[in-house]
Amino acid sequence: MIALARRALSAALAGGLAAAVAIGPMTSPARAAAPVSVSVDFTKPVRTLSAADYGIGITGYGNQSYITNDARHRELIGKLGAGRMRIELHYERPGDHDSRIVCGGYYCDTEVTGDAWIAAIRDLGAEPVLILPMDPRQSAEVNRDDAVALYRHFAATGQPVRRFIAGNETDCDGCVPGKAAIPAAEYSARFNLIADALRAEDPQVKIGGPAAAYNDLGYIRTFLEGSGDRVDFLDYHDYGTGGADPATDEQLLGPVVRQYETDLKEVSALAESVLGRKIDLQIGEYNSDYEDEDGHRTLTHFNTLWGAAALGSILRAGAAAYQYGDKNGRLGLTSTDGEGGVPRNEPLPMYHGIGMFTGEGLFRPFGTTMVTATADSDLLHVFASDAAKNVVLVNVGDQPMDTTLTFGGLTTGTAAVWRSTSDAWAPHPAGTAAVAGGAATLTLPAGSVTTLVISEQGLSATYFDNADLTAPKVTRVDPNVDFDWGANAPDPAVSPDTFSVRWTGKVIADRAETYTFITTSDDGVRLWVDGTLLVDAWTDHSKREDSGQIALTAGTHDLRMEFYDGGYDAIAQLHWSSPTVPRQIVPKEKLLT
Repeated sequence: MIALARRALSAALAGGLAAAVAIGPMTSPARAAAPVSVSVDFTKPVRTLSAADYGIGITGYGNQSYITNDARHRELIGKLGAGRMRIELHYERPGDHDSRIVCGGYYCDTEVTGDAWIAAIRDLGAEPVLILPMDPRQSAEVNRDDAVALYRHFAATGQPVRRFIAGNETDCDGCVPGKAAIPAAEYSARFNLIADALRAEDPQVKIGGPAAAYNDLGYIRTFLEGSGDRVDFLDYHDYGTGGADPATDEQLLGPVVRQYETDLKEVSALAESVLGRKIDLQIGEYNSDYEDEDGHRTLTHFNTLWGAAALGSILRAGAAAYQYGDKNGRLGLTSTDGEGGVPRNEPLPMYHGIGMFTGEGLFRPFGTTMVTATADSDLLHVFASDAAKNVVLVNVGDQPMDTTLTFGGLTTGTAAVWRSTSDAWAPHPAGTAAVAGGAATLTLPAGSVTTLVISEQGLSATYFDNADLTAPKVTRVDPNVDFDWGANAPDPAVSPDTFSVRWTGKVIADRAETYTFITTSDDGVRLWVDGTLLVDAWTDHSKREDSGQIALTAGTHDLRMEFYDGGYDAIAQLHWSSPTVPRQIVPKEKLLT
């Protein structure tokens, strides 16, 4: 987990900011007369996103509170909706495949088995990413054989692990006491042995590296030149600062955050020049500071601001982002032992920085298409998505900020406003903002993160790659529920015959009267309106109709429909009728996300 501060310092110097340490948001002028201009264009996509782009490092730390055994910690980690979780596992005695499989982090809890860690990750709906041992104290053949044995162990359970990272910060000499760095050429040779052996076991395996402690371009280049087409993705770690010459808070919230995009583009260009192809990138560990001994950043709202700005910057640059880690004292997502006065197992500030994107189960998460978003102030970071129109605004200044937002691809609408502020870290509702004529105005509190959840016609749909509404793979907006998939899958990211869907939003009743809601399904279906369960047919069955009635007032009402396919054909439809509405598919115009 140890990274170098050189990237942070070079970014800070390039930014030309004052060297004085400033705790908290960046100093800004008194309330400006002219509002900050924000431009969001929903018609200009930047990249496609999925749950797999939001990752968490599972550390094996936690003083007996882990995702394997602590309900509160597990609940909170689950609410972040991460699609992948990485953990380092190894044999307790390298080369002895009869010994226990345990976590491999320095001083992690080796009483918990590798099977328990992998099962817990899967129970949270995430794909496990296994960090394989690569240790110069052992031969390359031992590392290879241990990797193959680990693969075979989990494959024997019927659920093979297929995504691997070879080694962890092997470029760092002494980051783990007694463990020397591995030169890049030797790392590449060991990587090749492991990759070839794993693919001989299973051609579907994906393996990446070098998991360097920072964006060490020389190390990465040598690795790519030596390993070439064997590399499925690039992984390196990138902390904001740390060490003897830390960046200031102003530098961290400004040029250091923006440097993520610059660095990732540089690494991407390097990889393409060596490989002749584009390659997936991931920041395997990130946080504002890898030390922060007094917690003045990691245990204050500063880390919520920094976390949201950094996550948005990493995603916009085209990479996946793995926060380190779920439990890690002041650097964790939830408190281990009451750090900073935060009760044990409750969220630390970084948690909410991520949560302002993922929703924490409180509001609709960031969409699946990141779009162009800019602001004309260096004190404001802005990120936006389509296929669920959300806008995340991070005011890193110490003054309230008046903003005028202009939208491309959106003329009218209503945005639910969610906020995280210095006096209330957790996301909380803060009213609504009207969009009219393609514009909206909003005042952002000093040092705050604001997420706009813009209502669209249709329903928010989450597609899961199994039949029990876990392992989310796709989030999108469906105009209505009118699907006959036959024997096909609704999206390439999920498998036919073993998928499920949850649709949520609001239905608009024009008149106060009794409405009949009718589901057509093959297989199981449930339907709630205003929290009342109208249809409960959660069984395997061929095509059939179920219905329920409810008296509604004129206006909007909460709606949730769940469906699973247990095999063969898959059908999901939602009709309605009333004394003044003939039976019909509930139309897009009467649905809001």
